[in-house]
Amino acid sequence: MSSELDSGSQLGVLYYCPCSGCMRTTDAPVKASKQKREFAELAEECRAPLDISTQEQLAVLRTWPIEKLYYCDDCSEVRCPHCVIEEPAGYHCPNCTFDVPTASVRSEKNSCARNCFHCPVCTHVLVVVVVESTQGDGGQSCSVLSCAVCMWDSREIGWEFETSTGISAQIERMRTGGPAVKEYASLLDYWRTVQRTASATAAGNHGLTSSASFKHRLTSAGLHGSTTSVDNLPPYKAACYVDSGAELTEDFKALEDANMIPFNGDPRTKEPQRVRLHMKLSRRCRMCHHILIKPESKAHNSRFKIQLLAANFLPTITFPKTLPAPKARGSLLEHLNTTPLRVGSTAPVVLRFTNPLYTEMDVSVDVGELDAAQTDVLAPRFTLPPFAELWEYDEDEDDSSLASPSASSSGRGSVKRGIIHQHGNQIAIQLDVTPRAQTQKLTIPLCITCTHLDDMAEMDTSDTSTPRRIVNTFWAYVSLGMVN
Repeated sequence: MSSELDSGSQLGVLYYCPCSGCMRTTDAPVKASKQKREFAELAEECRAPLDISTQEQLAVLRTWPIEKLYYCDDCSEVRCPHCVIEEPAGYHCPNCTFDVPTASVRSEKNSCARNCFHCPVCTHVLVVVVVESTQGDGGQSCSVLSCAVCMWDSREIGWEFETSTGISAQIERMRTGGPAVKEYASLLDYWRTVQRTASATAAGNHGLTSSASFKHRLTSAGLHGSTTSVDNLPPYKAACYVDSGAELTEDFKALEDANMIPFNGDPRTKEPQRVRLHMKLSRRCRMCHHILIKPESKAHNSRFKIQLLAANFLPTITFPKTLPAPKARGSLLEHLNTTPLRVGSTAPVVLRFTNPLYTEMDVSVDVGELDAAQTDVLAPRFTLPPFAELWEYDEDEDDSSLASPSASSSGRGSVKRGIIHQHGNQIAIQLDVTPRAQTQKLTIPLCITCTHLDDMAEMDTSDTSTPRRIVNTFWAYVSLGMVN
């Protein structure tokens, strides 16, 4: 959670995503007019007051820490992991970090085509070593796959390779004459024959894209009846295998516990499996299909081409434990957010807002309707200074603390009423919370509206028009813990 307190504390801030309004059954982009109308309805839903009269209703809301949220700058809305579309951005082997082209992933069966294999005993990655061959005349050397953990090597299953490169290709050549390869080739020939027969008599030249299309072609070819069965297909004859394990299969089905199935074979006699490929994912907004996350396709590069995170566009809300006091005092504002919550008594709560943008941000904080407590925001309107590097802050002006929460109402002026501390791009404000009933976890809903100028327009010197003003409205839920 977005909190700076101890891990055992119940304080925290979660952000609400109105993704119930953006989930659709299709991922195809909608028309422009309909798209704008959906955006307007979604924005109005986010700004409307939420019915959260009881604390139990807060549990069903889609709330997330700001670190897990995205931000769509086209929609100007928050996006959570449930309302984004994931797409593969690149494939690579996690062992050798070799980048695999997308066109080769299916042909290589989603596995590394180099010398990357898992040990069949301990699943550790195998290495290629050169040893003395056990086949043929003595003195000849060969390459084998060896495990440095359990000391297994491929000679136990009769695998010895002529060279230390291209191990996967050599294994495929060794498996060419095996019964499994022959049976798979026979199945391919059988279904290709059925497909050609159905395509020859069906209308059009479209490919088989679905089971319904396949059924239609079989019906047109006279190979399929009026029912959904495929009994009229020509029978398939096995090339190598004979169904001799029917009785053993029935015995396994009769077992009440799966743990009673006998262990099949020694793991040291099994073949090693190729390392599965990993892929990097890019994420798009489900509403407008705008790219939110796009990583570099190279396996060794951990950077992102596009990274639109909510923490880079919306203010981060935290609970400060301590705040620096003015230099004249030379101390800290300690014991913040430690007042116990009791029914009928007012407790001060300090929230710190941090601006991640390089432009000023006008913030408006409103409290949603809640029967469990009465909340007063002492500084409902304030302006967050822009973000700057630490060495750019003036040491004489970056500390404008008001010394204590009680000083906010002691004649400091109406502008700074409720502002506890201001440092750089951070401002701490005070909320007065008066619980009305006992509860295990008191949560305060805050409707926050942020307005700022488009900083990208300021960087474009060729554009002399007025910078665009961006308004973001979202709900944040502040958890304050137990009320006694």
